[in-house]
Amino acid sequence: MSRISAEFGVLVKSFLDKNELTYRAAAFGSGISAAYWNDMSEGRVPSEDIIARMAQAYVDLDENALRQAAGYGPKMELMDPVEAVEFALRSQNGISDEGKKQILDFVRETQKRYSES
Repeated sequence: MSRISAEFGVLVKSFLDKNELTYRAAAFGSGISAAYWNDMSEGRVPSEDIIARMAQAYVDLDENALRQAAGYGPKMELMDPVEAVEFALRSQNGISDEGKKQILDFVRETQKRYSES
């Protein structure tokens, strides 16, 4: 049986509505069948490969947002450095909130300094 995620279905429906796409139009632009777009809009969780294809076909679809809604972990390489560090710090209970804030401030400052060069 396929996994179901209401959050994933809402994300897909919102994307289709916002872009005024039918299932057929979404299929044409992505190479993923119209029937599968229908299933996904009802919450059927696709494979990670299908999620990657969706994000490649439509720039409005953030692959990590789709992955999260589907119950998959994020791809760190798709995150900016601050997001990646913030994600990694979430599970670090031994670091105080103030310590996490200082680490994130350091990453932001370093990113700013070296991206302006």
